[in-house]
Amino acid sequence: MKDVGLSPLPAHHPRTSARPGEAPVFLVGAARSGTTLLYKAMALHPDVSWPSNWVARFPAVPQLAALNRVARALPGRRSHVWFGRHGDNAYVYGARRPLRDRLLPTPHEAEPLYAHAGIPEFPAGDAELDRAVAERLRWDFSAISRWDGRRQVLSKRIANDRRIPWLCEVFPQARFIEIVRDGRAVAASLAAVDWWEANTVWWYGGTPGDWRSTGGHPWELCARNWVEEVRTIRRGFAAVDAARVLSVRYEDVVRDPMTSLEKAMEFCGLDAAAPAWRRGMGEVRFPNQNERWRATLSEEDRAVVESVQHEELERYGYC
Repeated sequence: MKDVGLSPLPAHHPRTSARPGEAPVFLVGAARSGTTLLYKAMALHPDVSWPSNWVARFPAVPQLAALNRVARALPGRRSHVWFGRHGDNAYVYGARRPLRDRLLPTPHEAEPLYAHAGIPEFPAGDAELDRAVAERLRWDFSAISRWDGRRQVLSKRIANDRRIPWLCEVFPQARFIEIVRDGRAVAASLAAVDWWEANTVWWYGGTPGDWRSTGGHPWELCARNWVEEVRTIRRGFAAVDAARVLSVRYEDVVRDPMTSLEKAMEFCGLDAAAPAWRRGMGEVRFPNQNERWRATLSEEDRAVVESVQHEELERYGYC
């Protein structure tokens, strides 16, 4: 991976001859970097399969991916459920949704699918991947593709930031799309979500409450989480063929959505001109919230965040 802008399509772009499900695309990125927005926008494509909320609920039955067809058959309802009433909210939290919304198949992180296959959420750095685990995960992804009737499987899961070497071992032809966002905006967004306070921070081993109880500054924790995630992804990509990695800036996605998404589709070997996908994208809005962190962070808090993130902010061209 050479930069964090939208990379051009490699000359040896891997339009593989792999069987369906054997060359998935994994979306990775630090939490609150826009991974959900990118995931759902790409999942609108008629040739894309994805682990759904149904597969997450019943991970032993990946064949439930066949229900994805229901969402495609109801594009208006799909737009409302996936992106909100006004098409501008791909990530809904803090409120219980109506039953009919929860029943509609929706792209999901589906951690239970990985857990059912035997993939730990916090893999040890020197742990070896069990062959039976690898075969099970390959079978699950193949089942998702077959039962949904689509050739390209797309999966987004923040824990996959830590699993890149294993995913490459399970799927030698896998591709990765990384989305990167200004770490200061990520820190401000992370502090605002309802799940953060009870979340066990993987690199720390405790919750934000635990961090504060030992005298830690809350903004330091939010800031460092972004640093740990982007560094983990970069280490994971070290052994991945550059042709199989595309890096996208969140700022580019919200500034010029179609150009960014078209390049992502081409990277996946998908038709960016597909009428069904373009119609679906026509219902999606990409509000630009890149600068909200400036109003959220006081000068003192901003100084804390930037002191933690300075090296990585410079590396990715944010300061």
